Parts: sequence; C-alpha cells; structure tokens
Amino acid sequence: MFKKTPIAAAISSAAFYSAIAVTGSVAPTAVFADDGEASIEEVVVTGSRIKRSSFTASSPVATLGAEQISISNTINMESLLNTLPQAIPGFDRTSNNPGNGTATVNLRGLGTNRTLVLIDGKRVVPTTAGGAVDINTIPAAMIERVEVLTGGASAIYGSDAVAGVVNFIFKDDFEGVVIDTGYEATEKGDAELFSTDITIGGNFADGRGNAIVNFHYTDRQDLFQGDRDFSTFAQFDDTDANGNPILIDGGSSGIPGLSIFSGALGGFSPDSFGVTFDPDGSIRPFETGEVNDFYNYAPVNYIQLPQERYQTTAKINYGLTEDINLYGRVMFTSSSVPQQLAPTPIFQTAEFTIDDSPFLSSQAQTVLSDAFGSGTDTDGDGIDDTGTAFLRRRLLEVGPRIAESDFSSFQIQVGVEGDINDDWSFDIYAQTGEVELAEIQAGNVNRDRFQQALLLDLDADPTGATCTDTGSNGATVGCSGLNVFGQGNISENAAEFLRVATNANAVFDQTTIGASVSGSTGENFKFPSGGSIGIAAGYEYIDYQFDFKPSQDLATGTIAGFSGQPAIAGGYDVTSFFGEIYLPILEGVQGAESLDAELAFRQSDYSSVGNVSSMKLAASWAPVEDVRFRVSFNEAVRAPNIGELFTPPSEGFPGATDPCASSLDPSDAATAAICSATGVPASALGTPAIDLPAGQVRAIFGGNPNLAEEEAETFTYGIVWQPSQEALEGFSLSVDYFDIEIEEAVGVFGGGANNVLSICYDPSNPNGGVGSQFCNAISRRADGTIDFVDQTSANSAVTTLKGWDVIGEYVTEAWGGIVDVRYVGTVTDEADFTPFIGAETLECAGTFGLDCGEPTPEYKHRMTFGYTRDEWSAQLTWRLIGEVDDDDDTTTYFVETVDTQHYLDFAGSYSFNDTYSVTVGIDNLLDEEPPIIGDNQEQANTYPATYDVFGRTYFVRFRAAFGEE
Repeated sequence: MFKKTPIAAAISSAAFYSAIAVTGSVAPTAVFADDGEASIEEVVVTGSRIKRSSFTASSPVATLGAEQISISNTINMESLLNTLPQAIPGFDRTSNNPGNGTATVNLRGLGTNRTLVLIDGKRVVPTTAGGAVDINTIPAAMIERVEVLTGGASAIYGSDAVAGVVNFIFKDDFEGVVIDTGYEATEKGDAELFSTDITIGGNFADGRGNAIVNFHYTDRQDLFQGDRDFSTFAQFDDTDANGNPILIDGGSSGIPGLSIFSGALGGFSPDSFGVTFDPDGSIRPFETGEVNDFYNYAPVNYIQLPQERYQTTAKINYGLTEDINLYGRVMFTSSSVPQQLAPTPIFQTAEFTIDDSPFLSSQAQTVLSDAFGSGTDTDGDGIDDTGTAFLRRRLLEVGPRIAESDFSSFQIQVGVEGDINDDWSFDIYAQTGEVELAEIQAGNVNRDRFQQALLLDLDADPTGATCTDTGSNGATVGCSGLNVFGQGNISENAAEFLRVATNANAVFDQTTIGASVSGSTGENFKFPSGGSIGIAAGYEYIDYQFDFKPSQDLATGTIAGFSGQPAIAGGYDVTSFFGEIYLPILEGVQGAESLDAELAFRQSDYSSVGNVSSMKLAASWAPVEDVRFRVSFNEAVRAPNIGELFTPPSEGFPGATDPCASSLDPSDAATAAICSATGVPASALGTPAIDLPAGQVRAIFGGNPNLAEEEAETFTYGIVWQPSQEALEGFSLSVDYFDIEIEEAVGVFGGGANNVLSICYDPSNPNGGVGSQFCNAISRRADGTIDFVDQTSANSAVTTLKGWDVIGEYVTEAWGGIVDVRYVGTVTDEADFTPFIGAETLECAGTFGLDCGEPTPEYKHRMTFGYTRDEWSAQLTWRLIGEVDDDDDTTTYFVETVDTQHYLDFAGSYSFNDTYSVTVGIDNLLDEEPPIIGDNQEQANTYPATYDVFGRTYFVRFRAAFGEE
C-alpha cells in the first residue's frame, strides 16, 4: 500500500510545491487502483515535454504554490516574483517614469524580452512591440503554482527563453465556489488596494467534464512622491558643507522661471549656468547652489500608479472518450493604469521678441539684445527687435503630464489531448490572442506653437497678447502671446494655444498552432540496468503582428512633454520542429541509484532571420539514493522582436553625464581636446552651461530590419541532497552553478547613451576619440549642448552572467504542529556587459546606476519560516538585498554604497471552519525606509521596484469556500 509518513501527511500544498523548488523534482502523485494498490501518475515539469513517474530536473526549478500567493496577499504576480533572488525587478506598480503601465518579470536581469512567460506550458500574448508580457493579464486566483526555470530553454520552448521560463500552472478539476476579498493600506493610511475574486467550478456530464470560471476586480489607489519625506524633493548627488544632500528646491519661490543657457552675459559670470527671470521680467543669474532655481519635479509624480482592473477567466475540460480529452481556456482582462509626470519641461532654441516687450524689464532687454540679438534694430533705440537663444522652461501653467492607458487583452485556446496507447500520448492545440492599448495624453505642448507665440505683434496690441503669426498652426484656438519670462506669467489663452491632445492605439496579435507526441519505448526496449527511453517530438507555428498608430503630433515628435513615438507596423512568423529524448541508462545498481541523460533539439525557420537552431544536453547521476549530481548545457537563440526590427526613429531621455560639462577635470587636456574637436566652444568647456538638463540626454532610438538572432550558451551544474535518514526526514538542499553568455546581443548602440559618451571622451579607450563611431553618434548644438545621441539597435553586445543558486527546505513536526523553513538564495559572481567586441566591459555584479541600472546585488535571498497547527498557520518572510555600489565615480556622491537591506513580512491565517477563513499580515514589519541615492537613481531618489517605498503595510483577506474540492 502507498503510505505517507506523518510529516508528509501534514504538509500543506505550499510546502509540497516548495519541495519541488528545492530539489528541482516533481514527486510522483499516488493514484489508487481498484485493488487498493497505488500506481504512480506520470507528470511533466517545466523544462521538458516528457512525462515521467520519477524525474529530477537537470536545471533548478524554483516553485511558488497557491498558498504562498494567498498568504502574501499577492494580487499582481510580479510583486511576488520580484522577491525571488533569480529575478531583477522589471516594471511594477511603482514604474511611473520609466514605465508604460505594464508589469513585467525579468529573470537574471537579462531583460524581459529574454524571459518567456507561459500558462500551462503554452505562450501568453505579448503586450508591447518589445515582446514583454504584462503579468497583469494573469489572474492570481487561478494559479495552482508558478514554476521558474532559469537558464536557456530555447530547445524546449523556442525563442525568448534565453534567461529562462516563468510557467503559470492554472488550477484544474476544481469544484465549489470560493469568494476571496482583500484590502491593504500603509501605516499612513494611503496606497490602498482592494481586490475581490469569485471562483466557481464544477463537474458536468456525469463527471466527464469540469469547468472553472473566475471573476476578478482590483482597485489600486495612487500615491505621490510628495507623500513621502524621502521623495518630496528630488536630489542631486552632491552634498553641502555639512554632508547633507543638496535638494532641488526651486529657490525661495519654489517655482523657477525661464532659464537661458549662456556663456558670458553682460554683468554675469562667464561660467554661469545661465540666467533666469523673476515674475516682473527682470533678469538675474540662475542659482545652482544649496539654494537653487531648479524645478522640484518630484512631488507630483506617482510612486504608486493607480489601477482599475476587471478580469474573467474560464477553463474547461471534457472527456470525449475514456482516452481523449477536449480542453479550452478563455481569458479577458481590462486594465486602466494612468501615469502622471510633472509639467512639461521644454528645451528649445527659439527666437523671441526683445525690443519693447512688455514681458521684459528694460535691464533684461539690454542684456538679451547684447548677448542674443538678431542685429536688426528697426527703431534705432539700441535694442534689437528679436533674439535667438536656447531656452529652458518648466511649463507649470500648462498643467501636469497625464497618460491615461487602457489595456484590454483577450486570449482563447482550444485543444485535444489523449492517449494513443499505454506508452504514447498526444496534444494538439490552437490559440489566438490580442492585446489592445488605447492611450490619451494630456500636458504635451506643440514646439512649433511655442516658437510662434514668442514673436509678438506689439503694433496690434502693446500688451503682447497678439502674435506676429496669427495662423492657427494646427491649434483649435488662436495664437496668444507667450510670456515665459517669470513663472506664473503664461496666460490661460497662451497655455491653451500650446496644449496639444495626443493619443495612440496599439494592437498585438499572436496566433499559435502546436502539435506534439510524447511517450516511451515501454517494454519494447529498456536499458539492461535501466528504464524505457522517453521521447517527445512536435511542431509549432507562431504568427506575431503588431500595429501602433499614434496621433500626428506624437508620431512626428513635434511635441514637448511625453516622448515622441512613431508609428510601428510589422510582424513575422516562425515554424519550428522539435524533439527531446530521455535516456534512463542505469537504475538501482551499485554506484548508480540512477544515471540518465537528456537531449533536445529545435529547428526554427523565421520569416525575419531565417533558419536557427538550439539544443540541450543534460545528465544526472545519483550514486546513492540521497545525493544526485546534475549538469546541463544549452545553446539558446532569440530572434529579434518586432520593436527591435521595425521601430522608426524616436526619442527618449535616459540618464547620463556629459564629460565635457562641469564634471570635466580642468587639468584633463586630452579629454578637453576631444570635446573641442566634437563641437564644444571654448567658452562652454567644463562649465555648468552645457550640463545635461535634469541629468538626462536626448537619445534617438530605432529598429534595424537587418538584425540577426542572438546566440547564448548556458552551462549549469549542481548537487541535490535529500537525506533518507529518519533524523533528517523533510530536509532537502540543492546547490547549482550557472554560467550564461549571450553573444551578438541586440541592444541600443554602444550599450546606452551614457556609455557612448564615456567611450567617446575617454582618451585611453582605443574605441573612442575624434572620428570614432561613438563620437559620431553624438550630435551637439552650436553652443556645445548635446542635441541627441544615436541609439539605433545593433547586434553588437556580449553579456555574461555567473553565479550560484542555493535552495533548501526543512519540514518537521514541532510544538504540536508542522514547521516549514524554506530558503532560496542567489550569489551573483559576475554580471558583465560589453557593448561591442573590444569595448570596455561594464561589471555590474554588486552595482547600480546610470550604466548598470537596477541594483544587482552579489547576494540576495528569500527565506520563509512557516508554522501550521490545526486551524492556525503563520509565516515570517525575510528578504535580504545585498550591498551594491554606485557604478559612476566621476563625482562626489551623496551615496556611493547602498548597504544590505533587510525586510521582514509577517502573515497569519485562521480557519473558523471548513468554509470561512481570514488572513492578516504586515509587510515591511520593521518599517524600513528605502536608501536615498540622489540623482543617480531611477525614481523617487531610489529604485522603488527593488527597495520598499511604502513603509509598514497592513493587509487582511477574507475567504469563503463552499463545497470546495
């Protein structure tokens, strides 16, 4: 008879699935035959298509069960996945800028486009042209478990699986009605989140069929950076004389006016950042010290994006015969996620009226005429009629920038699976899906109208209300004179003239057809001291189509505010054939409790890049029952996605530092020479006058239809220990080494704008200097400020990643209940990025910043301590994020090293009876504040997807289950 030990009988489903994570294996399921004897049901684990009754994965598979999702109050799955040490956070609820309203998962920090997302082993429709899947579309209440396989899996699943696979396994054969409602809020009573799920399931047709339907609703409230002390003021990296950070405070008024970047102006220092204007139109130096005139953009930016989401998911299984099953799934999600940024900053060389302008004091007219005058003085009063200069203005009077993004996704799947005979089974399916985005943007301004409104017809109206050019220039209202000289001076008529409504619509379609067979040689062939050979083979066809249609101003980039986005239309298809074989060479012999090998191969024909192939070789050896050694080698590929292939040129504003500006060492003559030769005037060299506004540079991005596929090699080896001794029953441990190298990786040219600038102006770098491809990618204006950096996609980068995964668990009886301790940790020895062969390598392990981005600690772990007794259960989670250093040492920074961060989360649940239960919890139990980094940050003076920005947060969930089985 099949018999569970006392401990095993008491382990919850969460603990069971955690055991899968620890060992990388799936324990066989016991199914009792009519005679009462147990047979073993064959199962499939992520990373293979072959069913086996006893299987240990050749690569580590971390697993999160439904109990973990519930007890952690997980509503959006990326929040739980980001706590795994194998993940570097992608976009989440804090991703306002950068961000696009989606939530993504990024395994190993290799990019969301290299992480494949599956549901029940089959692909999910991407949301963006870059191929990223919005995890918001996956209902948490339907998830039975999540399996995370790291390492190349292209031979099994195809392109995009370079970093690994996240496979969401949905519930099956569910009966009953479950109502699950939750609420959470921070200790301050904000950042509220409400969710409710209703799941209904039941059998029909005398038990031959089962249907499940889930209805979900989420309401997430906004939180602004101004609602937290650490993010109320944007910060520079510099500190004052007392070592305190210098805040961007907007001067005594808090709202700076127009600034003009300049060299020497009459009566002003030649190394001045520029000049600005008080509300009365008088001119003065722009302050850059501890009290400064920079606009504090922080408080009106979201630190939690609001969201309203509706979801419906239905799943059905129906036995056509005893051996053949029809299955299907329908998913629909409607999600609204707005973004809000500070009012538009406009940076533009423009011509403006000087002589007799009612907006300027006589002093300001004289200064501006002398410095920027056109040379035309119609009335001979010594003041030129107009002048031309590079202007900088935060257009507060226009209002904040708001993007209302509405996503809707639909996916339908139908398939048939069954047994051919005792040894072989098949699966044939088709699915199609579509994701639509409708976005409306407010707060953008038209650049042409900005120029038009600066030239005044003073003869027609001495107050400056009339423009020289009265043409509408595409506006719905007539031109009104624009007074940018002093904050608060733009009239409502002028602001309305500047405003431009923009919108965009995007549609991503994916169609997939697949067929596979799997089985074994059974009794027809067995290894003399082993088992039957397992085989899987199949065919897959996928078609991708993407169409992005922006309004005219958004497409042409004639706006200031949100980044211009050109229209994109493109697609490709791929046909693949794949095969996999499992060889159980030895079983139950001396020196080899088991010895097996796996081989997999996939051949794919892309309409974009042609024929590519990927393969897998793996083996495992258990000299004794307790210990198993495993090794795996994968050759993976990734075809470029639609965005990388077909995106027309567009602009973005990544963080960067200009080596020719104020950071230039006065004694560095070699760098100064390169700066001069690439267009920086001597008067501006080494001065704040050409510093990048807000630490950002305009970059031009675009696709490249001539891109080739990426190629990756993944090597892993490790050991699994599951002691059979009674004293260590319930203990398991795995340690695995991983080594990933991606060659010809697709990325922006030079690895990023800041890297392009660094290489160009580094005299010691043989790839930089005057005439190099890096310097040629930089375009400067006549005054020396950077116009843009070319960042077109290229197959040029190399990425390497090396480290260790450690997964352990111990389950035992203690204190009258069950104690379950689980640990998942990752040590990252190397995370290097080389933008092109021969370039200097960025070493990002243990760093963060302008080049390396999101913090990649050398050590990170998630550890849980669980206790269950009768109707009570509790869990304490310890999340550790290791120390990281700033990757930019060109300035004296407020923060050079972020210390190790510890977060504790606690949750407990109580079952009143078989029907009703409640779960309460506290996240960030110790109320740890995030590290304050300064302007070498992502958002809110920190990295909010990595470090907790909400503080102590409370939640409660009520669950009612009727007839659940």
